[in-house]
Order: sequence, then C-alpha cells, then structure tokens
Amino acid sequence: MRRSLSLLLLSLVAVLTLAACSGVTHKITITAPQDAELCEVYVSAGGADAFGENELKDDAILAAKAEMVIVVPAAGNYDLKLVTCDGREEVMPIAVP
Repeated sequence: MRRSLSLLLLSLVAVLTLAACSGVTHKITITAPQDAELCEVYVSAGGADAFGENELKDDAILAAKAEMVIVVPAAGNYDLKLVTCDGREEVMPIAVP
C-alpha cells in the first residue's frame, strides 16, 4: 500500500507557477496522474492543523492527466492533500515562491 502511494506521489505533478495579472498572482498547478482521477484536492498553510474545503467544488472530478490551478494568497509554505477517487491519498509540502 505504501509503495502504491509513493507511485501516486511520483505520478502527481504539482508545478508551481507565477503569472502577472495586475501584479503577481501566486498559483499552484496540479496535474492528475495518468492512471487515476482526483476527487479531492485540499490546500492549507504549511504545518496547519487542518485543511480547508475541497478545492474541487460541487463533487467535480479532475480527470486523469487533467490540470487545475489553485490561486493562493501569498508566497510561502503550503501543504497539498490529493485524494484519488479510489481512496488513495498523499500529503506533500510545497513552497510557493
């Protein structure tokens, strides 16, 4: 089971990007793994005790290989929790420049 979560982590691509739009916007771009759909995506401040609401609204599903962008309020450390529709989950720390 741990090995499959590690493989999931390797297949999940969390790319950090910055874009200009009336100043700097801090974004996290998430690409779903090739072999799974994401049913839940959560972001919290790094080290927080709890995650906020699911970023996939209204029971949406992020299809395999699809991308989504989450805008965060500022540069800093965040925790990202990704849950596949078959129940695998991974939490990873990320730094947004």
